[in-house]
Amino acid sequence: MRIHRIEMTGFGPFRQTQVVDFEAFDDHGIFLITGRTGAGKSSILDAIVYALYDSAPRYGGGSARRVRSDHCTPDEPTRVELVFSAGGQTYRIVRQPEYVRPKSRGEGLTTEKAKAELCRLDGGQWVGVASQLRVVGEELHQILPLSCDQFLQVVLLAQGQFQRFLVASSDERQRLLRTLFRSDRFTEYDAVMQRRAAALRKELQIAESGIEATIERLVEHSGGPAPETANEEWLTGLLDAHQTDVEVAQADLEQADKELRAAQDVLQQATDLAARQHRFTAASAELGRLLAEVDAIEQDRTRRDRAVAAQSVAVAHTSLRSAATRARDADAELGAALTRFTEVVGTHPPEDLPAHADRLTSELALLQARLADEQRLEQLRAGAESLREQLASVTERLERLTQECEQQQSVVDAPIELSSEQARHALDLLRDEVAQATRRVRAEEELATAQREELRCGRDRTAASAALDALQERRLANYAGTLAAELREGEPCAVCGGVEHPAPAGLAAEPVTEEMLDEARTALDEASSCARAASDRVVALRTTVDGLAAVRPLADLETAVQQAQQRLEQAQQAEAARTRAQSACERLTAERQDLEVRQVTLQQGIEHATAQVAELAAGVEQARGAAGSVVERIEIVTGHIAATSDLIAARAAAANAQDQLGEAAKSFDEMLAHHGFDDEEAFSAARLQDGALRDLTARIAAHDRARAGAEAALAAPELQDLPTEPADVEGPRTAHAEAEKVCDAAKEHVGAVRKVAEMTGRLAAAIRRGWEGSARARAEYEVLDRLAKSLHGEPPNTRRVRLESYVLAAELDQIVAAANVRLHEMSSGRYALRRSEDVATRGTNAGLEVQVMDEYTSQARTPESLSGGEKFLASLALALGLAEVVTSRAGGITLDTLFIDEGFGSLDAETLDVAMHTLDSLRENGRTIGLISHVETMKERIPAQLSVVRTPAGCSAVESRV
Repeated sequence: MRIHRIEMTGFGPFRQTQVVDFEAFDDHGIFLITGRTGAGKSSILDAIVYALYDSAPRYGGGSARRVRSDHCTPDEPTRVELVFSAGGQTYRIVRQPEYVRPKSRGEGLTTEKAKAELCRLDGGQWVGVASQLRVVGEELHQILPLSCDQFLQVVLLAQGQFQRFLVASSDERQRLLRTLFRSDRFTEYDAVMQRRAAALRKELQIAESGIEATIERLVEHSGGPAPETANEEWLTGLLDAHQTDVEVAQADLEQADKELRAAQDVLQQATDLAARQHRFTAASAELGRLLAEVDAIEQDRTRRDRAVAAQSVAVAHTSLRSAATRARDADAELGAALTRFTEVVGTHPPEDLPAHADRLTSELALLQARLADEQRLEQLRAGAESLREQLASVTERLERLTQECEQQQSVVDAPIELSSEQARHALDLLRDEVAQATRRVRAEEELATAQREELRCGRDRTAASAALDALQERRLANYAGTLAAELREGEPCAVCGGVEHPAPAGLAAEPVTEEMLDEARTALDEASSCARAASDRVVALRTTVDGLAAVRPLADLETAVQQAQQRLEQAQQAEAARTRAQSACERLTAERQDLEVRQVTLQQGIEHATAQVAELAAGVEQARGAAGSVVERIEIVTGHIAATSDLIAARAAAANAQDQLGEAAKSFDEMLAHHGFDDEEAFSAARLQDGALRDLTARIAAHDRARAGAEAALAAPELQDLPTEPADVEGPRTAHAEAEKVCDAAKEHVGAVRKVAEMTGRLAAAIRRGWEGSARARAEYEVLDRLAKSLHGEPPNTRRVRLESYVLAAELDQIVAAANVRLHEMSSGRYALRRSEDVATRGTNAGLEVQVMDEYTSQARTPESLSGGEKFLASLALALGLAEVVTSRAGGITLDTLFIDEGFGSLDAETLDVAMHTLDSLRENGRTIGLISHVETMKERIPAQLSVVRTPAGCSAVESRV
């Protein structure tokens, strides 16, 4: 993987577009990225990481939105373009973060969404690969199979990162390796195995507890003593004993049931004989009673026959009475119809009533024809009156519309002092000025904070310088004591050469070590960097505040904005009122024109209706005559017609009723003679009510059925030749009851014994299943528990190394082996790294400790015991070895570009030569290495440089020197 070109716009400290062409340094192999502290050297690396991973390591990891330059105005874009090659292909990735910008149309701001575009160079043309954020990330992972953490570890060796890996504790090194090699899956597998073992252990305990509880239930249920050892032999003996009890109880039940069936047969025979004797006695008594009632039944039979004959005559008798009633009613209705006719018409009825009815019907037809004219006449009069009222309303509305139109026109013609567009423009200008005033207030607050920070950093730098000076003074004062501490009896003194040391100098205070001086120098460098950064920040903020000095105070501007908003609202209200008045004038004019047309139409309608009223009035007056109206005359004629029709119908009904009465009398006389009745009185005497007749008939039928039943019962074969002595039933019944009690007791005993045996069998089966399952579970648990403990670093794991630590130890071995190749050369064969094989103690992770073998002493040392320069060389070798292993794990990708962002100021000239020689060796096969440093010695050694400088405006720019 090689990085060719990076283009940054509005990113970090870079406001203007900055282009870095890394291909310009291919011939040099090593180039230097230099500049003042805080200028933005590391921001170039941030841009590379942001382009590839949508993340920035120094902006809170995933906070990619924070990469937008604070120097950008709202309408300036933020964009990063990276060109790189991998796998024989060249790609271009373009990213821009989410930020707020002015709207393209209208006022206000809008959010510019985050974007990404990935292209591939094909035949000299860029061909699109993906343009969605998620898809771009997926495609980049396929092209460059390194996570962001891995990329930072193998391509961008950031400040403080690779030295931390050398001196880290075992736990810290484990966390870093876990991130790079994603070994947390082995920890998860270890945890899964621990949970599985614990769950299986709990299941086994529950199962064994259940078996013991079942055995206790079985002992309690069987009623026997508890066994010393519950085993299969005890279980089989218990089951056999219960089975024997069941067989004995079943034999007793079979004998009792046999005796019960014999007693039941004897009882059944005695019961049958007693029942036949009872039936014979009852039938003989019933037949004697029925024979004594024969005479009375025959009399009832005769009465019934006469009543049935009277029922046949009753129909004709009812018809005769109905005909007589109808004749009387018809005569009464005829008299009433004659009276009504006289009252309605006022004269006696004429001889020919049908002809009189025809004349009245003809007159009614003529009147109904005139009725429509009369009704239409009233409608015309009402319609004419309605038209007159409408005409008056229209005239009044026309007058009101004229007045309203004049009022609205006065509003339209009224002048407007200030338009809404002018008011809005003035308000926008004020808002822009408010934004500048707000920015000035914020800059003043930040300036005060920055000045306090500048003062604090200055004090820290002074304190760090004083501490370093104090250490150096103490070291100079203690040189004699230091030399005396190194004297050995019999060995010459390094100062005087004597082998006797009668009065060696003592140490006046705690000796000052090289490590203490390194720490003091590091603290001074950090304090100086902090002070310079704070000073640069104060200068930039003061420039911003001075540039906004001409802006009015924020409070005055806010008051002016409120007044401008009020003027805008007033102008908008005035324009809205004029628009409404204009619309109202147009609407009122159209409505007035419609009303004028309506006025003419109403006047014409009134004239036409008046002419029609005069024409119809003459015909209606003639038709109604002396009556008040045609309707009244129709009611009179209709009444005459009704009276005439009623009289004609009444006369016909009276004649018909007399004819029906004669026919009914003749039919009644014939029915009396046919059924043997002398007259109507005899017929009436023979009649019975329906209920009495039904009772009489039922009583006769019941007697006949009872007599036939008694005679049939006495003739039954089973009642012949019966003994005269009553049958004995009580003796057999008592014997049967005793046998039944004995049989029920035997059944209950069998049921109880069988229930006990069945429960014993179920409990025994459950115990056997439990034993079998427990044996399988215990065998599985022992295997799983041994595996889980071994994975967790517990016995039988003699090394006490957990699974993840074991895997990472293997990776660390390869990292150390790769690092030792370079460390051997850089240390002239003195130092080599190795992984500690010490057994882990409680609370520690074994296998991830790194030691330094000193070939001069053949002793292992801790990395912390190395001097600053030695530690840098060992850290660099370890970091490069780590990079090689990580890239091999990521599919063996080739890294042709490498950046080291680490201070070289702690190295002396000789160590710096060794480090540069090692870095030169990395240029093999065309690799390009970028070093970030502001050390002057590095500027002298490396001619190819990228210089990041601060511009007068506060932002940064990149200059290339090849």
